Amino acid sequence: MKLKKPLSVGLLAALLATGCHTINDNDGGCHIYGTANPRFNGKKIYLVPLQGKVTAEQVDSFIVNNGQFEFHVAPGEMKIIRVDYHVRLGVEDLLVVAEPGRIEVSIDSVSYGKGTPQNDSLQQWKEATKANKMANFHYIKQIRDAESANQPKEAEQLKEQLDSIQRAYRRYSRQLAANMKEGIFHDFLKENFPTTTKRRTAEGTIEEIPFD
Repeated sequence: MKLKKPLSVGLLAALLATGCHTINDNDGGCHIYGTANPRFNGKKIYLVPLQGKVTAEQVDSFIVNNGQFEFHVAPGEMKIIRVDYHVRLGVEDLLVVAEPGRIEVSIDSVSYGKGTPQNDSLQQWKEATKANKMANFHYIKQIRDAESANQPKEAEQLKEQLDSIQRAYRRYSRQLAANMKEGIFHDFLKENFPTTTKRRTAEGTIEEIPFD
């Protein structure tokens, strides 16, 4: 009977060693390797679908160990990486594309992802989006200040400048989608930055017109 314990432990060790080497970044799966602020050690990080009803079966989680975490999932959709809500304050959620290959991510006050074609494009778009939001905040504040100071002409000029910035950002997002031609992120951009919109005419019919 005493021989069973070492044999079981040895078998378990062999199985674990085998399991550690079964993950291949080129096996067609999506492999996410992440680093996080060490203060998240022992805390859970979640991988959540971006769209649709989220159920427990659709959410993956990993307990951060030594500032590291990883997910291995089937490709095919966009996901959000976020830390446990107890420690979420001041931490930036990260949008990623679950596509085949190795994705390297970092989660902190400023989060980023890279490593696959769509995620590299997503990171580029994310930085442009952040710059656009900062410009919006800047101009909206100036517009309110001008309106409060009873300067309608200046406020109108600022609104035109803000509109121009918004148009440029939408054009950039559409061009990025056009350059990608296809893929999960391509479809995301096409859906969120359409080139046309619909409006009701005076006759009550619906017509499609250019968005910008």
